[in-house]
Formats: sequence, C-alpha cells, structure tokens
Amino acid sequence: MNSASLHRRPSQRQAIALALLLLTLTARAAVPFDGGVSGLEALAQEQTSSPVAIARPGTDSGAAIAPLLSAGPLSADTAVRIALLNNPGLQVSLAAQGVNISDAALPASPVRRQAGQDIVLLAAQARQAWTRAVAAAQIARLAAEAKDSADAGGELARRMARAGNWSKLQQAREQLLLADAAAQLARARQAAFSEREKLIVVLGLWGVQTGFELPDRLPELPAQPQELPDVESRVLQQRLDLQLAAAQWARQRASRREPGADALWDAMGNAARVRELAVKARSEAREAYHGYRTAWDLAKHYEKEILPLSRFTSEETLLRYNGMLASVFELLAEARAQAQAAGEAIQAQRDFWLADIALRTVLAGAPYDGAPDTPTQRTPPGAAAH
Repeated sequence: MNSASLHRRPSQRQAIALALLLLTLTARAAVPFDGGVSGLEALAQEQTSSPVAIARPGTDSGAAIAPLLSAGPLSADTAVRIALLNNPGLQVSLAAQGVNISDAALPASPVRRQAGQDIVLLAAQARQAWTRAVAAAQIARLAAEAKDSADAGGELARRMARAGNWSKLQQAREQLLLADAAAQLARARQAAFSEREKLIVVLGLWGVQTGFELPDRLPELPAQPQELPDVESRVLQQRLDLQLAAAQWARQRASRREPGADALWDAMGNAARVRELAVKARSEAREAYHGYRTAWDLAKHYEKEILPLSRFTSEETLLRYNGMLASVFELLAEARAQAQAAGEAIQAQRDFWLADIALRTVLAGAPYDGAPDTPTQRTPPGAAAH
C-alpha cells in the first residue's frame, strides 16, 4: 500500500462520517422559497414566527411605526415589529450586503442566511431590551415604596428621640436605613432610565417617539416549562454558521481537484471546522436549555414559596401590631423586607424571560451568548432592610 492510499483513507472515512450530518443540515435548503410574500418579509416571518414587515435601506418608517407606538403600552411583540421596521443597524447591515432578497431566493443562499441571522439577533435584542426595561421600571417602583417606609420610620424615630423615648443610637439606626433606601431608589431609577434608553436605541427612536408607554409588569410565567429532549438535533438543523461551513465542505468535496497534499489538508480542515461548530452548537443548545429550566424553577420558587411566605409574615405582623403586640418599627421593617422579596421575585421573573429569549434564539439558528445576568450584578430594592 503506497503513501497516497494511506493519506486518502482518513479523508474517505471523514467524508462518510460527516455525510449524514451534511444531509441533515442541508435538507431544508431543498425546500422552495414561498413567493407569496416579498423576500425580506417572508424571511422575517420565518425567523420570528409572526407576520412582520422589514424597512428597506434608505426608507422612512416613521409613518409605519407611529400607530404601533400610540396603541397603548408597548408589548414585546410590538417592540420586535418596530425594531425590524426602524432599527438603523439592520438597515446598514442589509445595505452593506447589497441585500435585495427576491421571491426566488433560495434558502441556501449565504446572503439570505446572513440576513436571516441578522433578523433573529435583532428580534432577540428587542425582546431582551423590552424585558429589562419593564423589569427595571417595576423594581424602581418597589424601591420607591421601600423609601416611603424608611421615611416613615425616620420621622417616627426623630419624634421619639425629641420626646426622650429613644437614644441617639436607636435614632441613628433608623436614619441609616433611610439614607440607604434613598441611595437604593436613586440607583433603581437610574437603572430604569438606562434600560429604557437601551430599548430606545434598539427600536431606533428619537424625539416624540421616545415617549411610548411600557406595561406595569412582566408577563406571567408559563404554567409549565418547555420539554425539549431533542434540543441538540433541532439546533443542529437550524444553526446558520454550521450550515455555511457544511456547504463549504461539500463544495470542496465536489470539486475535481487533483489529489495531493493541498487538497487533503483542505478537506481535513473543512471537515474539522464542521465538527468544531457541531460540538459547539450542541454544547450551546444544552447550556441554553439548562439555563431556561433553571430560570423557570427559580422564578416558580419565588412565586409559589417565597412570595406567599413574605405576604403571610407581613399580614401576621400587621395583626400583631393591631393587637399592640408589635411596634410600628417592626411593621415598617416587615414592609421593607416584603419589598425586597418582591424585587428579587421580579428579577427571577426577568431572568426567566431572558433565558426564554436566549433559548428561542438558539433554536432559530443563532449563537448563544451566555446567561443574561450574574448574581453579582443584582442590587435588590431595600437590600439594607435585612
């Protein structure tokens, strides 16, 4: 057996091993593209699972988004529609690629695939920005309630100190709670302002357009989480960068190049690239789904366990206060603790919806960018209450 045969065998084995993966990845490419809707709109509807419009580069979308902004509190779906119509970054990206996707554009087209990924990522950014903005506004309102409780405690402490019923130390402790509550409120309001501004940027708004109204609260949690035992295979079928790498490898295999060292290394390199992306895609699929399930479990834990216990202790403290068995300071401290628990529950609810967006993005074929938040980034309202 000569050396050329020895070199060809590994290449053939790799070709056989990767053929099944390639067939899986490119099966969808053979489906004719529906010509009933214009190319970009059909692509956006395919990537976002809802009918949406796309503004062409250089067009003015102000008239199209005006009724969406004035139709009441802005929903997450409406935010996605506005972003796809109005986000200048998407228009710049489409213009830079020279995108003019016609009804006859094939799903396997690299330009169409790139445009599809741009749409998926922008839709995810719009939902993430909307979720963070609504949650931050909720937390700011809770911080204001905690500040009101601290104000009442501080005023009562001053009166009792003037009457000689409290020491300077006891008064200073209440004043410290008041000062910390004021700082927490300032941070919460700044966070709410900042998250709203990030949403404005994603939506591409300015001037009077920025005066839109947001809902008072995040959507309720789903009763049950998604069960996705096939999450890895679903992600492999949709992953855009993996499809492109597999198509490049297929083209290299189909080319009639003379056998030699260069051809062998090209084949091995492209095969390794497909395998590398497949391993990464599988890992990201598992991580995204695990993050989704963990976030759902935590949010439900707050909803079913922590918040009911917090309400119970608050109600019991009020009963004890009415029966002259608890002081007004205990009542105010319990109100601050309840505000903190509610703030942490909102953060858990926010983290679930961010994890849900991340999972949807991965299932649509875009890369997973990791967990939305880390515990060190949290600053719950009324944190000094404990």
